[in-house]
Amino acid sequence: MLRKNLRFSIIEGSWFALMFGLGENYLSAMAVYLGFSALQISILNSLPQLIGAFIQLGTDAITKLFKSTRSFVVNLSILQSILWVVLIIIINDSTSYYPILIWSIVYYSVSSIIGPAWISWMGYLVPLRIRSNYHANRNRIIHFIIFVSILFGGIILRVYEQNMIFAFSLMFSIGAFGRIISSYYLSKKNTIETTPSTLKINYRKLFSDKRKLTFISYNTFIHFSVMFLGPLFSIYILRTMELSYFVLTLCMVSWWLGNVFSSRTWGRLGKLKGNLFLLKISTLLMCILPAFWISVYYFGPNGRIIVSLIINLLAGISFSAFGLASFNIIYELCSEDDVIKFSALTNCLKGVGIFLGSLLAGLIVDSSYLITLLQDFNFTTIQLSMLISIVLRFASLFILTKLTLEHKNA
Repeated sequence: MLRKNLRFSIIEGSWFALMFGLGENYLSAMAVYLGFSALQISILNSLPQLIGAFIQLGTDAITKLFKSTRSFVVNLSILQSILWVVLIIIINDSTSYYPILIWSIVYYSVSSIIGPAWISWMGYLVPLRIRSNYHANRNRIIHFIIFVSILFGGIILRVYEQNMIFAFSLMFSIGAFGRIISSYYLSKKNTIETTPSTLKINYRKLFSDKRKLTFISYNTFIHFSVMFLGPLFSIYILRTMELSYFVLTLCMVSWWLGNVFSSRTWGRLGKLKGNLFLLKISTLLMCILPAFWISVYYFGPNGRIIVSLIINLLAGISFSAFGLASFNIIYELCSEDDVIKFSALTNCLKGVGIFLGSLLAGLIVDSSYLITLLQDFNFTTIQLSMLISIVLRFASLFILTKLTLEHKNA
């Protein structure tokens, strides 16, 4: 039974990867193509996640409305698939900003509600003794499929570059199909009955735990810091450096290559040294990445392409460790009874950090005053936002040094 659940988890995650690679991964590129401003794209990337983050605080209560966690996750996964069809209808009818913003809010609200329930479900299905290695291997497979999907998406954009709306519609259709198949395999796994817990955990109690509070503070601040660059990446590649959509695709592919091929090594290191050690190493690497992005602007066209691919490879390696360590630390900090609520609270405050970081970054990049001020120095407002990101990332690393965990070799 355990082996069946683990196998189905990999299969459903693989089909989910098809949706992510051809869908979510290209939403910013679609927004750039539609001509949205940096501030509009920043809001599009962050406001839906903020609203979804607050909604997911009620995941525990909403889950109870269903017979089981499986039923809850499967039904919302099907809804996600339907929403991609809705987006296709929207972009073929109008290129207006607000319908797409509303769609994003609904989509990420559904996605955010699924998250904590799925994490709790996986914690129930995957024994502690194999958790680190299993998730590392699962992530490696899923990320490889995301990598292939992104590359396929780039080919679609290249083939249909004269009809980009059709290209995005085709990609989102395939993504919707992937999510439907993913839902089917989710339904084949064992479930958790949604009976009321005998141990009542409230959010005030979570905040009173010093280790939990430190992790939440770090997680919020690092995502706040990263968003001074994250939502602007597509703009930096396509508009600031005037590279093509295919180069953007190659950059995303390079990111996922680094992510895929480093995940097993990070999993072994996490098992040997502990997830907290892994998180510190990855955060340090994330602190220096924006400096490379600032410098690539001063290369020639060919140099920009080569260096951008290398930076994305390093970024994929760094975020592979960050994602794996962050995911596993939640289980180290929580009992089975409070995983959903702690995960929801962590993601909620992360959403606040993402929104504020994105909003400030968008305001900086679109500021006519800063654009005029910096142009004499051959320095762009996006580079200024990256510089701020470096300082903030180092501040988040300082917060992380306050977190202590007891590591036990598995």
